Amino acid sequence: MPKEVYGYEKVYKQLSCFYRDYPPNEWYWLVSYSGGKDSTTLLLLTLRLAKQKGFELGVVYNDDGGDLPELRELVRRVLTYVEELGYRTYITKPEMSFFDYLLTKYSPPRWNFRWCCKRLKERPFKRFVESIKGRKILNLVGTRREEARWRGWSKKVVNEGLVYAAPLRDLKSDDVWALLREVSLELRVKWIYRGLREVYRGAKRTGCWFCPLVMFDEMLLTRPELLRLKLEIFESWCSGERLKILELSKKYPGLVKVSVSDPQSHYPCGKRCRICQVRLIRKTLRDLIDCCTNCL
Repeated sequence: MPKEVYGYEKVYKQLSCFYRDYPPNEWYWLVSYSGGKDSTTLLLLTLRLAKQKGFELGVVYNDDGGDLPELRELVRRVLTYVEELGYRTYITKPEMSFFDYLLTKYSPPRWNFRWCCKRLKERPFKRFVESIKGRKILNLVGTRREEARWRGWSKKVVNEGLVYAAPLRDLKSDDVWALLREVSLELRVKWIYRGLREVYRGAKRTGCWFCPLVMFDEMLLTRPELLRLKLEIFESWCSGERLKILELSKKYPGLVKVSVSDPQSHYPCGKRCRICQVRLIRKTLRDLIDCCTNCL
């Protein structure tokens, strides 16, 4: 990889420091892979280091059910590629899907009540880590300070057997794309870079397509069918028509994953619609759909 690519030397230095401080013969290196550009870049750079140094590596993907269909397919291909290189992959899943929780226990997530992250991502990973007996884990994550100030750390020591490391923390979005392009070329997997460019379609981020916390979702602007489905889901929930969400799960089984058969019919949110963030997201979705319709 050419060193003129910004961030290469900085990231490689970080990985080298972690290699020194957490040697793979004592620590199990585990890359958290979400399928997005940041974690993919980190994964390929770590694979490159593991190949150079000749050490064992694990890759864990948390299947929270929120990936776009094309991203899910790309993730499948990347995990297959990792396995063909001789490294181990793991897939974690939550006990219940987002829609199971939505229909039986919780109102849609809000900024001050983000239950989804803990139940769909953090808990499955915690259970997975606990299942790995007798090994100390260095968990490499693709978080960056540009995304949020609270992500500005390079290392977090949870306990003597679990440490989080974020080698990409100081990079900007454009730096990540440049690194991803170069390492994809070097490892002869340019299909990964091209596939992610197609998934993003100019958006700055990926995430759960059904997330109600994103007011202006660039990822869905080029996917008006998902904008409509997202709006229909939250309007059905807010109007108390929970059975309609069950109907949508049968119509879109790959997107709306439901295993429960007896949803709640009341309003656990208290029906305080005037101040509800979900009301705002519904309005934004309607505006975006109108914009997409007028642009056609």
